[in-house]
Amino acid sequence: MDFRQIEFFRAVVEARSVSQAAENLGVTPPTVGDAVAALERELGVRLLERSAKGANPTRAGLYLLSRGGRLVADRDRVTEALRLMGAGAVGDLQIGVEPMVINELIADVLADFLKRAPEARVSLSDVTPDVIIQGIVDGNLDMGCVPFGQEGFAESVTDVCEWYPIVGIDIKLAVPRKRAHEQHPGGKGWGRWILPYRIPAFSGMPDIVEETLADDEGFDVLEVSTPQTAIAFVAAGLGVAPATQRIAEGNEAVALLDPPEWLAPMQATLLWKRGGQMTPLMSLWRQSTQLVATQRRAKGS
Repeated sequence: MDFRQIEFFRAVVEARSVSQAAENLGVTPPTVGDAVAALERELGVRLLERSAKGANPTRAGLYLLSRGGRLVADRDRVTEALRLMGAGAVGDLQIGVEPMVINELIADVLADFLKRAPEARVSLSDVTPDVIIQGIVDGNLDMGCVPFGQEGFAESVTDVCEWYPIVGIDIKLAVPRKRAHEQHPGGKGWGRWILPYRIPAFSGMPDIVEETLADDEGFDVLEVSTPQTAIAFVAAGLGVAPATQRIAEGNEAVALLDPPEWLAPMQATLLWKRGGQMTPLMSLWRQSTQLVATQRRAKGS
């Protein structure tokens, strides 16, 4: 008994006619009739009762129709799973993502990726950029996404990683709402800034803020591990912080202002191990990243 025989038998039952089933299948009536007859001989039981009113399943035929339908469905599921495996669309993908990038970009990338590879399992690690680099080097992460551009990479990063610049992420200045009316030309006079701690492998926003405001009287820095922590401290009135719209929105104690001109957008960048294998799943993730970046640029966001 093979799947082709079961499918022909099912087609006859649905059409109630060998000739009509053959037409539906795009084969000749003898092909269908011979397949059903061979199936009956193999099983040693009659599956169809033929009359002037058409072909109807016997009790044995109804049993085979029920069980055979499940077999065909299982066959189709296995076939599809194997096809996806062959295309590299099945398996595990480990991605490390800096928290600010998760809020701004990765949700859209993940949605597109799962359309391309619905059977894939994606693990997103919400970690800092230094942990991402170490994970890529150690092989614990397939890829990573950081809020730094190539110009901010130390040699320790460029020596071990390949990269793809995704898109710029606009920055706002989060301030306590009670201070939203204050005017501070050039970003000076705010006092304490709440910034992510510096990472030797990257230079970016914290470095720019500290270099620009080094001579600003009253300026000091409170270092935190994540942008979300910075927003909580801003809400508590402890200072101001560079942030994004998505991270800060919804917090009624925080107001978002346009940043000083010298505080440029962050550059989200995709990283993977230099010289390592670019698996099919990694390629699909990169394609989704490129698509989302293109859509963002088209919208001007």
